[in-house]
Amino acid sequence: MGNSKRVIFHIDVNSAYLSWEAVYRLQQGDTLDLRNIPSIVGGDPKTRHGIVLAKSIPAKKYNIKTGETLSDALNKCPNLTIISPSYGLYMKGSNAGFGFLSFPVMSFSSVPFSMILD
Repeated sequence: MGNSKRVIFHIDVNSAYLSWEAVYRLQQGDTLDLRNIPSIVGGDPKTRHGIVLAKSIPAKKYNIKTGETLSDALNKCPNLTIISPSYGLYMKGSNAGFGFLSFPVMSFSSVPFSMILD
């Protein structure tokens, strides 16, 4: 490495699926902002099967955890709003985020490296 310096950007996008879902729904005319109520993205709300993929800040107050089952989350918060995932929407959001970050990152390195862990 010699005299080169390593620069690490750590960008943590909390509850990205839920945020992208909320903004998309508001843009489509929905008046309820999922970010302001106990809500989660994950599973199937009709069958109540699946796990929590993302949660709102109000849902965190009920101690709902990412990765727990919908039935456990509903036991903690019976009035929880459950949204089935829209993976195409989340891919668009993710690609836009990486596109937005490409300029600042490229000013530090011609060889950026990204890693996603959850």
